[in-house]
Amino acid sequence: MGEELFAGAARDRIVGVGGPGSRTLGDLLRDAAVVARALPAAAGGEVLLCCEDRYFFAAGLVGAWSAGRLVALPPNAQPGTMRLLAARASGFLHDGAASEGIDLSTLLDRAVAPASLENFAAAPPPLLDLAPARHLVTVYTSGSTGQHQPCRKTAAQLLGEAALQARTFQIVPDDCILATVPAHHLYGLLFSVLVPLIAGARFVRTTPLHGEAVAAAIRAHRASVLVSVPAHLRSLALLDAAEFRGVRLLVSSAGALDAATRERIAHLGPDACEIFGSSETGGIATRAANGSPGRARAGAGWTPLPGVRVEAGEGGQLLLDSPFLEADLPRPHPCADRIALLQDGTFEHRGRLDDVIKIGGKRVSLSEVELRLREQLGVTDAAVIAVPSERHGAELRAAAVGEDLDPAALREALLGHFDATVVPRRVHVLARLPLQENGKLARARLLALTGGGAYDLPARPLDGEGDRRRFEIPVRADLPWFRGHFEGAPVLAGVVQLELIVVAQLRRVWPELGAVLRVTRLKFRKPIRPEQTLVLELTRDGASVSFALSRGDQVCSSGTLLLGVGPA
Repeated sequence: MGEELFAGAARDRIVGVGGPGSRTLGDLLRDAAVVARALPAAAGGEVLLCCEDRYFFAAGLVGAWSAGRLVALPPNAQPGTMRLLAARASGFLHDGAASEGIDLSTLLDRAVAPASLENFAAAPPPLLDLAPARHLVTVYTSGSTGQHQPCRKTAAQLLGEAALQARTFQIVPDDCILATVPAHHLYGLLFSVLVPLIAGARFVRTTPLHGEAVAAAIRAHRASVLVSVPAHLRSLALLDAAEFRGVRLLVSSAGALDAATRERIAHLGPDACEIFGSSETGGIATRAANGSPGRARAGAGWTPLPGVRVEAGEGGQLLLDSPFLEADLPRPHPCADRIALLQDGTFEHRGRLDDVIKIGGKRVSLSEVELRLREQLGVTDAAVIAVPSERHGAELRAAAVGEDLDPAALREALLGHFDATVVPRRVHVLARLPLQENGKLARARLLALTGGGAYDLPARPLDGEGDRRRFEIPVRADLPWFRGHFEGAPVLAGVVQLELIVVAQLRRVWPELGAVLRVTRLKFRKPIRPEQTLVLELTRDGASVSFALSRGDQVCSSGTLLLGVGPA
């Protein structure tokens, strides 16, 4: 299937624009060959790949495949996650994010002199042995317990879906695709790297997030397709329609667009379409998001992708048969979603099976509580999670984003729709929701911001005041983050150490600090195991906080966090 990536493509066609400059298909094939030669000689094993620059990512991807290697993609680019996954891999490709591994920005800058490019351009393309059953990528997703769940994709699944999506959205060589999601997430990999390569289109190398930066990139590169997620589109929808001149299509995934956002993007001009799917299943269905001419009305049912069959099982459980499922899964495959089939062959998505929970014998839908919060005046976003509770079995934690919001008034509004037993005791007002890079809710961070949960790591203050604090933290054996990480030798993951020990405590002592912007000098020296007692030392210097997590006289981990101004 490797020929699908470059079928009929001229070597001088542009594949990437922006960043350090435009690159051609000839550049990509040359650089992929350089990457393949630079990889450590190892029999099998995953190669961890994480690059901010989408062109370097593409070169690393094709280079690793050319070398017969399986590529591992992280759930985020945080240093702790990178270090943890890199320790398992037999190679690490990045573009300056780490001191270890292969820095592609340096390797490819020095690899081939421009004078040699003419001879290379005349050579045949490298042969990619991408047999349909060959595993190409392991996507690591973020689990709610902090463990990284692997999801493997074969060539048939990955390239087959990319080719289908290119046809579905009519991506053509004249298109330029701009994405606000990173390439190391499955959605970003498909729509901002593989789809343009297969369709002969080009991609923007950078990943702008904020409205002004996205608008500037659209103008600079004449982007015609914008790939984004609901959390980003909520802010982009506030831009003037003139900023989207030339954009013909907005694509959104990683969660359903709410009615307010669909209404806001309707005035921007481009067609807008949502994609429903998951890392495990691949793409399942699409629907129009703004009722554009030639498309189904906005908010209508989801239309299964060609070749995908959807059924409703007991309780409305989604039963799926798809060419993008793993070959050894049962058909139809039971998913963790609830649906209702409609007469026109489409279906409504009615939340996840775990979206409806019981609190004190009362059933409540988390997504419905979120919807009612978003309906309130001044609320721009909201999130609701459930945590264990001794009194009612579970309780809800709610957060709302907006200016001059009254938490008591928001809770009172919820009481107009729900039984008092299920309504959160408090609605927390935040400047922004804590999100992962892919736009999904960072549940562990929201849990910490709203008061923690049943699996908190309790901290006892030892000494210190002002800009220096010390805490004693017992590590219980029943913490869920130890399960499966690893069998027979449980270790507390680096991301859990950072978010649920370090960040949780600095938030409590210095709540005025904002979101974590960057982590530097991060080192994991000693493993943290069950039934150990740790000492956390925090030292603040303005918006910078250094930490050391120790066991006796041994430092287990340390680093420095740079935070923004204002509450996270």
